[in-house]
Amino acid sequence: MFNQSLSMSGRALHKILVAEDDILLATIHEITLREAGFDVLICRDGQQALEAMDAFDPDLLITDFVMPRMNGGELIKATRRRRGARTAVLLASARDEHLLKDDERGDARLEKPITPGRLLGAVRALEARFDAAA
Repeated sequence: MFNQSLSMSGRALHKILVAEDDILLATIHEITLREAGFDVLICRDGQQALEAMDAFDPDLLITDFVMPRMNGGELIKATRRRRGARTAVLLASARDEHLLKDDERGDARLEKPITPGRLLGAVRALEARFDAAA
């Protein structure tokens, strides 16, 4: 597959934290991203992802919206408060965009259902957007 690192404003997107409560989808994301050369940590809900955030120090957070304990919108808000723009955020959701509050949107959105190719395409598009802004 892909064996290249992506960069965000001169910083490689090596580490991706995935918050996804669907075990099958989380496993597919993990395999897809690892085969593409990324260091991946999977968390089953937003609270677990937030607790892992500082120790893992991700370059990119990919989060589902509907999860137990802490939803993706709450996770995005907490990530922004804690890390500012240091961590890019990709929201993976079937939820209509107009239902999301501005502070729940993340840097990009990937509509479900998600295929491995669409996941990698979204990561590359987000990387290109950050590179263009640098």
